[in-house]
Amino acid sequence: MNSIAMRKLILIAREKFAADFCVDTGMFDSLFWDVSRLKDRAFNRTNRNVYFTRYGTNDQPLPADFSGVVKSWLILDRHSPGNMGLRLDCARILWEAILVRRGGDPAAFRWSALSEEDLSQAELLMQARWAQSTTYKRMMSLLVFTRFLASRNLCRPLYYTAQTPRVEDFNRHTIAGQEARRDRLPTEAVLNGLADIYREHAVEPRDKLRAAALAILVVTGFRVGELLTLPLDCEVREGRGGQPRYGLRYYREKSRGGARLLAVRWLTPIGAALAQEAIGRIRKITRAARQRAQVLENSPHRAPLPGFHWGARMTHGEIARVLGCNHRSVFAIPRDRLIRHRDSKGTYFRAFEVEAYLRNLRVRQLWTVDRRDGTRQKLSESLFIAFRNFFHGTRSACPLLVEPVLLTQISDFITRKANMKSAFEKFGIREANGAFCRMTTHQLRHWLNHIADKGGLPVELQTRWLGRESARDTEAYRHATVSERLEWVKAGMREASLQGIKANIYFELPHAQREAFLEGEIQAAHFTAFGICLHDFAVTPCPFHLNCVRGCQDYLRTRGNQQERQHLIQIRTATEQALVAARLQTTRNTGIAEPWVRHCEETLSGIAKALAVDDDMEPGGGPTALSRSGRCPE
Repeated sequence: MNSIAMRKLILIAREKFAADFCVDTGMFDSLFWDVSRLKDRAFNRTNRNVYFTRYGTNDQPLPADFSGVVKSWLILDRHSPGNMGLRLDCARILWEAILVRRGGDPAAFRWSALSEEDLSQAELLMQARWAQSTTYKRMMSLLVFTRFLASRNLCRPLYYTAQTPRVEDFNRHTIAGQEARRDRLPTEAVLNGLADIYREHAVEPRDKLRAAALAILVVTGFRVGELLTLPLDCEVREGRGGQPRYGLRYYREKSRGGARLLAVRWLTPIGAALAQEAIGRIRKITRAARQRAQVLENSPHRAPLPGFHWGARMTHGEIARVLGCNHRSVFAIPRDRLIRHRDSKGTYFRAFEVEAYLRNLRVRQLWTVDRRDGTRQKLSESLFIAFRNFFHGTRSACPLLVEPVLLTQISDFITRKANMKSAFEKFGIREANGAFCRMTTHQLRHWLNHIADKGGLPVELQTRWLGRESARDTEAYRHATVSERLEWVKAGMREASLQGIKANIYFELPHAQREAFLEGEIQAAHFTAFGICLHDFAVTPCPFHLNCVRGCQDYLRTRGNQQERQHLIQIRTATEQALVAARLQTTRNTGIAEPWVRHCEETLSGIAKALAVDDDMEPGGGPTALSRSGRCPE
């Protein structure tokens, strides 16, 4: 049965592979796949090939039965081509774990025999090779793979819990963790330096374009991939409530679903003014490249030479002129790439052979985004395009070839490379300690999120505005200090969005005493999966052993927080199961089981009160749950 299911799976995957890759199904069995044709965005030139070989090698093939199933997973549960190699790596590590557990004998493996012990061994191998955060992500992919196998009857369902924790869950709200996370924010010197580069230092067109790109990142918080795929007509203007507003239309990254749909990032008036000016600069700089892109798109199988018939003879000087380079560069072109001809008048070239040379240099695709709905955003329809070698430090830009602006061409502008200075070094922009400023493009996204967070924008709105799928992802961008978080907790108690015993005490006090109560009682704040703990562990250990819901006075629930609610429901389910087991034990050993029963009952009672914060809370009112009596106050 297992072999029949495997053959059916691979047969289906072969057909989809042939359709996706536009090749013969026989290529499915190749040792490697060229996944570049699967790319739907052209701003990042990732590795073209993925290898179905043992981990760390490119010439030791995986067994056919193993690699066939892995290939089927990758093609039937396909994500971005950039992730395909990462997901493949977790499967390659799994094969190494399988060999370890079977004494190095590949013939001893069957998919039906895959077990939790194999996954545990794979996780140990990952921990030995990769960082903790990488291991966590790859284990999540591996668990997805096992569910894929079980759903197709290749193996039994595996109930394995990864032992590697998600790093952020443990250091996100500690003092040391907060300090490390705040390093992700650009310094004041960096922000001022970017402003100076945009306003004064950027004189060359290539510097002007990159400075304008960074200016857009400053006011939008785009991921750099979202920036570089902006359509030419990205600006959106409309009125709302009698007030004009301005936004940028963009393709969201990390969005679920098939088609690449456009979203709009609405901007503040100040941000809108800067974005309009920056986009105007970019359009002006890229106008000539856009005109040439239209020529290439109209003749996709050619690279027409302006002013020359395809069969015309050309001299070195004429080629240098149309290519935008000097005579020496033409002589340096290898003869096998550009054929020379000689007659009584000397050396000459044929225009169609120069075109062939240009076609070999040209990027494969004349588009920047595959929308996955049968259409593509062409180069001429994209904001960020440039002539070939436009950003090169020593080569001349070629006015006959147009390419998308790449991620590295923006990031290298502000990040020092071994053979190239950053813009901060080029223009002498330093920190207060004399060191040259340093930053990454993604720091601007962190910074803008931090500004919105400090300004009081709710997490849900931050998540939606910055184009994220989950509010949990936004937590990684919140960089407040301990004192700032204490202020948030105090504000939450004042607004009754945080509920608990101390919140009840606060509302029972006279107005004149409430602020003094907050200052005296709120000395620490620990953010957990199911609420906020106000206990100061520097003074005394936790008397409830971190089981906050059993009636701890320092526990607060956030009204309406669905993530906290889901965690509480999960704890309730586990506790109800434990309570059933505890009550069964009372018939055998009362002295041991009764404290266990009492503990479970207190936990369930506390969870019920915590969940009632959402169920019984009237909007805008005071606290109505988690009171000492467990009932809503009159």
